[in-house]
Amino acid sequence: MTATDARITTTRSGLTMAEVLMLPPQQRKIVQWLMKRSPDGVTLTEAALHIDLNQQATLALLDELVEEGFVQEILTSGEVQYRVNLAAKRGIQQQKIQQSLAPGNPLAVIFNPSGDYAVQAGSKFEIYVTVTNKGAESALIDIFIDELSQQLIQWCVAPRQRLALGSNSISEVLFEFQVPLTAIPSTYNYSIVIDAPLHYPEDTPIRHGARIQVLPAIETVVRVSDPTFTLLPPTSSRSPALIPPGGILQVNVNVHNRSDRVDRFRLSCTDFEESWYSVRYPEGLETAGLVIPNMGLNLNPGEQGEILLQFNPPLGVTAGLYYPTIRLYSANNPDLVLLDVVYLEILPSYLLNAELLIVVGRVRRKHGAFEVKLTNAGNTVREIVCRAISAEEDKLCTYTVSPALLRVLPGEKSSTQVTVTPVKWWHRPIFGAGRLLNFRIEIEDQQQLPLPYASLPGTLIWEPRPWWQFLLVLLTVLGTVGAIAFSIWWLLRPPAQPKAVQFNSSDALYQQANNDFIRLSWQIHNPKALQNLSLSGLFADGTAAVQPIVYNFNNGVPKELQQYCQMQAMLTCSNVPTDARKPGDYVFELQAFAKKNPEVAANLLKTNTIKIVPVPPPTILEFSSAKPIYQEVPINLQNNKISPDTIRLNWQINNLDTIKELRVIGRSPENLINSPLQVYNLTQGVPHELKAFCMQLQNQLACQNVPANNRGAGNYIFELQILSKTDTDKPSASQKTDVIKVQPLPSKIVEFKINNSTPLPKYSIPLNRGKSSKFLNLSWKVEGSSNIKVELLPAPGTVSRVGTIPYPISQQPSSETITLQVTSATGEKISRAVTIETFLPPTPASSPTNKLPKLEGGKPEIPVIPTPSVGQPAQTPGNAGSTSPTPTASPSSGSSPSLGSPEPSQPGKLSPLELPPGFD
Repeated sequence: MTATDARITTTRSGLTMAEVLMLPPQQRKIVQWLMKRSPDGVTLTEAALHIDLNQQATLALLDELVEEGFVQEILTSGEVQYRVNLAAKRGIQQQKIQQSLAPGNPLAVIFNPSGDYAVQAGSKFEIYVTVTNKGAESALIDIFIDELSQQLIQWCVAPRQRLALGSNSISEVLFEFQVPLTAIPSTYNYSIVIDAPLHYPEDTPIRHGARIQVLPAIETVVRVSDPTFTLLPPTSSRSPALIPPGGILQVNVNVHNRSDRVDRFRLSCTDFEESWYSVRYPEGLETAGLVIPNMGLNLNPGEQGEILLQFNPPLGVTAGLYYPTIRLYSANNPDLVLLDVVYLEILPSYLLNAELLIVVGRVRRKHGAFEVKLTNAGNTVREIVCRAISAEEDKLCTYTVSPALLRVLPGEKSSTQVTVTPVKWWHRPIFGAGRLLNFRIEIEDQQQLPLPYASLPGTLIWEPRPWWQFLLVLLTVLGTVGAIAFSIWWLLRPPAQPKAVQFNSSDALYQQANNDFIRLSWQIHNPKALQNLSLSGLFADGTAAVQPIVYNFNNGVPKELQQYCQMQAMLTCSNVPTDARKPGDYVFELQAFAKKNPEVAANLLKTNTIKIVPVPPPTILEFSSAKPIYQEVPINLQNNKISPDTIRLNWQINNLDTIKELRVIGRSPENLINSPLQVYNLTQGVPHELKAFCMQLQNQLACQNVPANNRGAGNYIFELQILSKTDTDKPSASQKTDVIKVQPLPSKIVEFKINNSTPLPKYSIPLNRGKSSKFLNLSWKVEGSSNIKVELLPAPGTVSRVGTIPYPISQQPSSETITLQVTSATGEKISRAVTIETFLPPTPASSPTNKLPKLEGGKPEIPVIPTPSVGQPAQTPGNAGSTSPTPTASPSSGSSPSLGSPEPSQPGKLSPLELPPGFD
């Protein structure tokens, strides 16, 4: 064997006999009892009585057997019963058993594989489900993996599928599974459900449970120094080693130590109990003359040795194929896994003992009872059919064998009761010791296995009649005389009173959806003495349900009852209509009044409670948004037109024929309406505005991507309300979606200009008192959501997204900051600001040599210079990093500074503080 090896075996469907023997005592007792009762199921009460435990402890044992797949739960007449799940001998037999589980079911289902399945981690496997519609109508059939099987749902490509099958048609679905490489090796239970609630609600769902065994992934790593071993004789699944009952199989294990170190090897078989096998190692010499057994096989480097492995299964082991795993342990490398498989087949033994026991062998009026007891002394499961056959020429008896089929496990006993009943009473002897009725019990093995004998003889003694039976003749004479006397009295008796002997409804349950009304039937003896019938109806609480009706029979059957009643010796009325149409529980009273005493009712009868079931209200099966988040979409950036992405809604409702209208309204999480009410009228069917989005299936309406009337960005919670045809204002059902978000567009200041130019952070303007005040032209442009707020601070405040206003210049030296601020719907703010500063230019010093250039008119030209911020060059948000040039003045020779003016930094040049400000 290699250093790492593993084996893959296919798990057989159901419970094998080897697994039965390995169960705990109480569970084994339940399983063996269920095998005797197969295919009939047992209830929890019967199981608790059999094992002498309370029902809670019995239920815990049964739940463990169900989880392991050894016992199945079945529903019979509304009661849960348990049945053993045995392994099938051939695959086709398992399919037939699956089809016969529900006789008369319109759906026949075949699973392939039908039972448990073993798969290696990282591989794929498939399950085919074939469904045949044997019913008289077409059906929609859902086939899906049960929600409790979450692990297999994650591995399955399509865990839920649907079929549409016509009558007498067949189809197949495929479930594909991809087991991940990281799957934990274990056994996973799963259930496949076949459901047709719309067409076969009484016969579905059908559940099929099985198990998937995930085996670890095989990784083979062969190293030169790793030890190896071989098994002799070699075995396989097709050619296993044969062991007779109680026999011994000897396997030689040859071990080769290929490492460069002395090693000790041990052998184990974890699949069998220690009593099933024994391991013998070569004996070694500890000291001279003393031989002691070794606890392992000691091998020098490069040596080979042999370990003797003997399998000695107990005598009562069930016949069949066994494949235990052999593991070899290395003392030097305890983590090394060396595995191999031995295939063993225990040969069958067909020894069976049968005997007929007499329980009641002498009868007079009752039946005889016998018991056939079978003892299985072999090692195979025997299925024996017992039949009782008469050995007389005249068939004077009937024979009943219960149960007729016995399933006897190895080493177990089973019995059946045989009932012999004499039927021809005139053949019973009058005198003597009695009559012998001979019969025989024929025994037949369903698998045609050998039997020690084919029949068991039996005899029933029919005792003679007792002497007192001769009195029957005398009693017959006396009875005849009494009958004559009774006839005379009957003819001379006084006229009888009318009497109602039967009063009921043809159906105890009516449906308002079918416009049903209650119909009543009654029978009255002595109708010729009847004068009036009074019919009244009450609700269950005692209040009047319908107006009382009085039928007069003085002139025979009244006209309103002639088509429903017949009067002969008895008055029989069937399906008489009433005015009971509203939903509720009704109780009707029928009073009969005789002609001789019409004031007092001669008879009174009441019906049982009769129910009119109201029309089921519509319900919302699903209501949600197509997606949780939407985004505003700009329509025209030039005009700042913004449109929110339309919210799409999905819903599914049932009982469509009872719906009057649908209402959809949207609110904010603060319960403020942000989407107007939308009303869809369904009285004439699906409205035109929903036909492009909705599909009607049977009595359900499924709509996808229905546009909502949402406006602007924000959070929406939509509510769907259903008004049925019987509702006035209050809806029958309503459901809300989760919070749906419409995200706004991000806010952005596109431009902010002064006199069509992007301003610096500080804008300086010199004042000229001889001129009139000037205005600055402020313009801006903002992009963003439809509900943003644009402000120009400190004045005029809120403005439009795009605009231009004149801004007056103060005639006094001052400084003012103008801020363009944008606030989004979520409260986020962005802004851009500029500081406007007005100042008086300094008066230049009078000097004949230091003069400024003059303009036309004789006035000196004063340059306007933008003043940068202190300590850094002037920057704009849109032109970060650009600096304004530093103005300089032409040198003037011979000029003298004004009083208090600073000295120039260089001779013949003005300092920066002496330069007058000006515009760019």
